[in-house]
Amino acid sequence: MKKRVLAAFLTTAIVMAMTGCGGSTAAESAASATTQAASAEVAAEDEWANDPTAYLSGITASDYVELPADYAALTVEVEPAAEVTDEEVENLIDSQRESRKELQEITNRSAVQEGDVVNIDYVGRIDGEEFDGGSAEGYNLEIGSGSFIEGFESGLIDQRVGDTVTLELTFPEDYGDSTKAGVDAEFEVTINSIQQYVVPDLTDDFVAGLALQDEFGNVVGTVDEFRTYVRNYLIENNESQYTQRLEEAIRTALIEKSTFKEDVPQAMIERIYDSMGQELSSYAQQYGVDLKTLMQLAYGSTEDSYLQDIKDLAAENAKSNIVLKAVADAQNLSMSDADFQAEVEKAISSTTGYTSVSDVPKEDIEAYREALDKRSAIDFLKNKATVIAPVAAEGSTDAAAEEEAAQ
Repeated sequence: MKKRVLAAFLTTAIVMAMTGCGGSTAAESAASATTQAASAEVAAEDEWANDPTAYLSGITASDYVELPADYAALTVEVEPAAEVTDEEVENLIDSQRESRKELQEITNRSAVQEGDVVNIDYVGRIDGEEFDGGSAEGYNLEIGSGSFIEGFESGLIDQRVGDTVTLELTFPEDYGDSTKAGVDAEFEVTINSIQQYVVPDLTDDFVAGLALQDEFGNVVGTVDEFRTYVRNYLIENNESQYTQRLEEAIRTALIEKSTFKEDVPQAMIERIYDSMGQELSSYAQQYGVDLKTLMQLAYGSTEDSYLQDIKDLAAENAKSNIVLKAVADAQNLSMSDADFQAEVEKAISSTTGYTSVSDVPKEDIEAYREALDKRSAIDFLKNKATVIAPVAAEGSTDAAAEEEAAQ
């Protein structure tokens, strides 16, 4: 596994269609072990390492692809950046407040209600014997969360602080632990206290506590400034998404209109496959899942297809790289060796792990060179392309709204 200190400079972010996955320490360790095994399975045996065609610098892009005559004047359909609404601003502000809610003890009543967080001690027994994992002290349980088996939380409603209640319950038939599925159990529960989550009010003090600064380094300290900050954040996010859509549309159009005269070098595909496998395995470990699960969640892969799916993604990336390199060559956009050397030294100065360019593996150097060439080509194509908004389908809500506005 090679060191990839310059990864942030060399690659674009992989967008994952998944949310964070949590789990126990044991589960995470198991996922980590599985991920490492999958990563080893993905990694090529570095047969490409000494093959010059593994890198764009080792080939002449025009030998592999013929660009369309209109490559510098592409027309692409891209959905414009969405307008930011007041509702979106307020929703994001509310989510920030919600994320900072705190538990406060309830002192003006003693009976448990739906939505309360009760601090409890409990002991679970099956056939009169305590069972593993069935007891705890000082446990905070939100009533209505569905965290415990059916009947446990509802059985505490209307009980009072200091009460001890016995709950006669049955584990569900589909319970994760098959030894308890469908089994009757008794829980002795003592209610220690009742709490509620309190969401902070939107005040200047709340905003100041967020310790935010705007793009000019000014402190965001008032509610009005916070609303402006949130709106600008959403605008920037929408524009970023638009840029991603635009660049993807340009790459897709360019590849579709280009003619590949030769197959993409296998060594280049293997290099990207190796790199992608390591990056995806790292993401999988971060989220506490294995590589196979990550590919299923992000790309809809199956147990049998996920490795081939990574290989297919690598082949697509290699094809895209060659097409963009052809544009960079045609427009003489690539950096000179001297300028590139200076750029690498600049990148190294802001990272850790290397003290000089000579310490950086060839693969990282070449990947960085490719990233710069591709960025130059994409920027050139964006400046030259004609961008049109998709035409709303007849009968759609947008089309109906436009027709109504025209009347």
